[in-house]
Amino acid sequence: MPERMWLYDEGTAPTLDCDEVARYVARTVGGIEPGGRGEFITRWLPGGGESVEALALRIARLKVRSPTVRASDAEPLAGEIAFERRRLENGNCGPFGVVYDGFRFAALLAGLLGSREPGAIHVAFTNRLLATWQDDDLRYHLRTIICGAPSLISTSGLVEAPAKRREFYVARQALGEAGTGAGYEVLKQQFAGRFLDHDDARLTEVVKGYALQAVAYHLTGEPFCDDPRCRLYNAHWQEEMLAVQLGGGLCERHRAVLQPGR
Repeated sequence: MPERMWLYDEGTAPTLDCDEVARYVARTVGGIEPGGRGEFITRWLPGGGESVEALALRIARLKVRSPTVRASDAEPLAGEIAFERRRLENGNCGPFGVVYDGFRFAALLAGLLGSREPGAIHVAFTNRLLATWQDDDLRYHLRTIICGAPSLISTSGLVEAPAKRREFYVARQALGEAGTGAGYEVLKQQFAGRFLDHDDARLTEVVKGYALQAVAYHLTGEPFCDDPRCRLYNAHWQEEMLAVQLGGGLCERHRAVLQPGR
C-alpha cells in the first residue's frame, strides 16, 4: 500500500472540495495519507525543462477535431496554440469544451512528472474533456477518468460522458434551436436531479468514488467493478452513476483490496 496520495486541483470546479475528497480517502483506504496540491502542470512544468510555448504546442496537437477521426500530430493552428498558452499562463484554468485525446494527454502529464515521487498515487482533477479512441466502432468516447501515473479525473467528463435518459435527448431535439440558453435551462428543470450538472453541489461526493478507482488501479491495475452497488462501478449512465456514488459503498472484494486488515 502506498503511503502518500496527492490530489491536484486546478480550481475550475467551484463545487469540488478537494480537501473533503482527501479526508474521505483517508477514512476509507487503510494506510494511506492523502493531501491536496495545486494544479498539476503548474507544479511540475518548471522542473521538466520545457517551456510554456513548447508545451502549448504539444497540448494543441492532442485536440480531437472530429469524433470519428483519430487525433494525429498535424500542426495546430496558431490560434489553438495561443489558446493553450493562455491557459497555461493562467495556472491551467480555462473553459471546457475542447476535447483532447485522453491517453495521450495522460502520457504528456506523466512525462512532466517523470520518475519523481514514484511511490505516491497522483490524481489530477481537470475540467478538460478527455476522450479515448475505440477500435470497435472507430470513434472517440468521452471519459470520466483516465487511470495511470498520474490518473486524471475530468469534472466536465462526469457531466458529459455518462449518458442521460433517452427522454432527455428526445426532448432536447424537439426544442430545436431552443435547445440552448433559456430553453435548455427549462429542460434541465424537467429532469432535475437525474444527472450531474456543471457546478453541481453533488460533485464532491461523486468524485470520491472516482478517487477510489484511481487507488484501486494503483494497487491492482484494474480500477473498475462489475457490481453496480460498488463505488468502483464503471457507470455508463448518469442515473446509475449518481445512484452508486450517492448511495453505494464498497463490495466485499474491494473492501478487501482497499481496507486490508479491517
